[in-house]
Formats: sequence, C-alpha cells, structure tokens
Amino acid sequence: MFKHGDIVFKQYTGNSGGIVDYSKVGLILEARHQLYSISQYRVSFAGNPPAWYEERYLYKIKEPET
Repeated sequence: MFKHGDIVFKQYTGNSGGIVDYSKVGLILEARHQLYSISQYRVSFAGNPPAWYEERYLYKIKEPET
C-alpha cells in the first residue's frame, strides 16, 4: 500500500506480468480507500497533469531490509 508523498513508477500489467517503466516517475498526491474496492491514488507524473491510478498500475521500490 502506498501513502501520500511516495515516489512511484508507472507499471503496465498484462499476460506476462507487470512491466515497470522507470522513465515515468510520479509523486502520490492523494489516496482514496473505499470498502470493497481497489485503492486509487492521485499521481502527478512529470510533464502531465495529476490523474487517478489504481494500485496495480503503480510500482514503488522497496527499501532493502537490514
């Protein structure tokens, strides 16, 4: 799950699994969580106006565990 202020990349889903596009970097501005629905996030990608994306279309790099 993502939170406000996270930096994410755009991910494309398909038959071959998720393909992450590291050239599309975005900032999460707002989150919308509703009961019995997929979480949505308002993301601003560089050069584009903010838009709503479902969680499955976003990818966040996980920090390594120490």
